[in-house]
Amino acid sequence: MGLVSDRLHYESGGPVVPAEAIQAFATSAFVAVGVPDNDARFVATTLVHADLRGVHSHGLRMVTQYVEWIENGTTNPDPHIQSERDSSGAAVLAGDRSLGQIGARAGMESAINLARDRGIGVAAVSNTGHFGAAAYWVLQAAHEGLIGFATSNMTGACMLAHGSREPAVGNTPLAWAFPTHGTHPVVLDMAAGAYALNKLHLIAQVAEQLPEGIAADSDGNPTTDPSKLRYVLPAGGAKGYGLALTHDLISGCLSGDGSTLLKGAFEGATLGPRGSLFFMAIDVNVFLPLADFRTAMDQQTKAVNALSPADGFERVQMPGQPEWVTYESRINAGIPYPSGILEQLEPIADRHAITAPWRS
Repeated sequence: MGLVSDRLHYESGGPVVPAEAIQAFATSAFVAVGVPDNDARFVATTLVHADLRGVHSHGLRMVTQYVEWIENGTTNPDPHIQSERDSSGAAVLAGDRSLGQIGARAGMESAINLARDRGIGVAAVSNTGHFGAAAYWVLQAAHEGLIGFATSNMTGACMLAHGSREPAVGNTPLAWAFPTHGTHPVVLDMAAGAYALNKLHLIAQVAEQLPEGIAADSDGNPTTDPSKLRYVLPAGGAKGYGLALTHDLISGCLSGDGSTLLKGAFEGATLGPRGSLFFMAIDVNVFLPLADFRTAMDQQTKAVNALSPADGFERVQMPGQPEWVTYESRINAGIPYPSGILEQLEPIADRHAITAPWRS
């Protein structure tokens, strides 16, 4: 693979594995390191969901990192998440060094419950881990007929500040989801950087060259050399940097953990990733009947899809539509994995005597 396309598609050259088999493997891996069965199954579900949507940067490949964090004491496999404060429309939760998905589940559930009761609900979660793909959490709200929003931060600044050679913020994710009449909500899940850093690392394993304007080396100089990839550049310069910083602040500072820059570098078992999460849910029925809102979303999608495509594009799409097409295909046909992802999991399979379905 030479210069990757501007859209950085994955080359799925590995084996095709049914989603159920991959979920069973991931569940067993988490159980093997002390995660309770129900929690293990839930975290595995979130990772497989990302792979089904084609977001391999936040899918099964994260099992290796999560298991490592548990084994070295960074992450608590069986946490006790507590409510620190509840007010008229907000909840603040302490994550007890949980896997990020466990902290996120508690946070989004709190936001949804508050929205059902008061029209809008927000929740902040402190001291948790990497919560995977942000889309998963906002979809929990959309499937309940609510508008959902999610963002997060962690330790380890990895995006250069606009106008600097040094990083000032993480590659902050942000996601929204809107209910429709159809099976699949409208969903936007994006990083504020040019691309998700996990995606760049995955692409860099097979690419000979990266496109210009997305990555920087350890000295803060722009680079297209995958071997020199150290930082991500903000999308749209100052605009992406501003988006990253504001969402970093709302997740980090409202939770009490602080911004990514002030948290400092990731220090493994000493401090851990120290993820901070923020969720919001909006009850559409407070504004107008939910059925009318769903109709508006469907009409918007139809109108966008009817627009004339530019050269090089087959169809104009709403955010999330390409991923839903991938999802439907993979639910039926299995997940084709990019080369290298499954091989990285084999030491876990061997160490804990777990059947690796891609080997059979």
